[in-house]
Amino acid sequence: MKNIFLLLFSFTIFSCIKSDIKQFESGVDPTIDASGRQYDFLEAPLITYCGPGWGRKFCRFLAKYEGTIWEDSENYHSDFSDIKFSNFNNNRYFISFFNLDSATSFCEGWKLGETNYNGKKWKIEIKKDQEDVFWFDYDYYGSSNEIEYSITYKYEVIDGLLNFSSTDGKTFIYKPSQKNYSKDAVNTGEIIELDGCLFY
Repeated sequence: MKNIFLLLFSFTIFSCIKSDIKQFESGVDPTIDASGRQYDFLEAPLITYCGPGWGRKFCRFLAKYEGTIWEDSENYHSDFSDIKFSNFNNNRYFISFFNLDSATSFCEGWKLGETNYNGKKWKIEIKKDQEDVFWFDYDYYGSSNEIEYSITYKYEVIDGLLNFSSTDGKTFIYKPSQKNYSKDAVNTGEIIELDGCLFY
């Protein structure tokens, strides 16, 4: 009787602990590798199987390129001049955009799901998160309850360069940036940090 009680008690504790595991938020099933093959023995919490012994088939884009900052020197004054990716294990914002200028520099970050900021609303859903390919949908509502427009953003690393395209016709090619992105090192008159800004 004592053994049965201990077994039930252990099962209850294990169930409570298991229910606290944060589930994968991006809509990408971590039990499926980059080629689409299902591995049922893996669980689906927020894990990236990227380490030794797994090869690269479970390596997600955001894990592989976490912390890498990319710059497009040819379009430096565009809204997409410098970008940085972050893995979900460390931050809820998965991408940051930087504009560094001598007069005013700013940065902002985007997170998954619904965001309400300064009376505006948008929603982001990841569509593809593989080793060198990353796509997400951006639905912009503005101040209404209806979607004003939707854009799919596509990033793909080819030969060490980050190729960007979107369904609204924008294309850029980025290279890894060597600049210092700490606030103390940015030579600017003013820094504007919007929601989710990830300056060092």
